[in-house]
Amino acid sequence: MIERKNLSDLVCSFTTERNVFFRRLRQMADYHHCLPAVLAGLRIPFICTESHEMGEEILASYLYQLHLYHWLEENGFGPTLTDDSL
Repeated sequence: MIERKNLSDLVCSFTTERNVFFRRLRQMADYHHCLPAVLAGLRIPFICTESHEMGEEILASYLYQLHLYHWLEENGFGPTLTDDSL
């Protein structure tokens, strides 16, 4: 689940729509993989970028890493990548 927000929508999410926003965050917290960010103690990815393009780059990098680590585990290399893993 990915939620993109412009600044006015983000402000609304923390004020008038706070309950809806945090309900969505709790749903996202149930997913197995999270980016290394913390929001409200829920281990939810929260990244601010200057543009949608930068957000897309960060998301593409994350999805690549997610696939890589899944492949490593599936092929017996373990859940982490180290210099002597391959």
